[in-house]
Amino acid sequence: MTDNERRFSLDPIKVDPTLKNYIFSADGDETVGEWNGEDINDLVKELDRIEERIDANYNSLPHSSNIPEDLRGAIEKDCSIWTCDIKGNCLTGEQGTDVESADQIREKYILKHGSLEAFKEKIRLEREKFIAAVNSRSKH
Repeated sequence: MTDNERRFSLDPIKVDPTLKNYIFSADGDETVGEWNGEDINDLVKELDRIEERIDANYNSLPHSSNIPEDLRGAIEKDCSIWTCDIKGNCLTGEQGTDVESADQIREKYILKHGSLEAFKEKIRLEREKFIAAVNSRSKH
């Protein structure tokens, strides 16, 4: 597609792959670093370098698409998985300072809840109870 052609919302967008490597400032105003998604330890070093002068935006770290599908959603939020490298090592923890493999994360949930699915079901039931409680209070 040339610059003067009209693009429609369903047309595929070609994104420069290097843009996917950018780390942004906490306010999102500037690019403060890069990480290629290959080794989580390189990301930790880059974040350490960045944090010496400015806060990074951990909510938009590159390559979060590497987070394994079975760890997305409730588990991703529960143990704060920020992003993962291509080998399955993830940046985790409230402050984004821990590194755990996807297998280590799975093992924690299996030991504590029996399975990933059991934990997800527990969260689903808790959410249903919460919604029911809010709805019953709002009817009074």
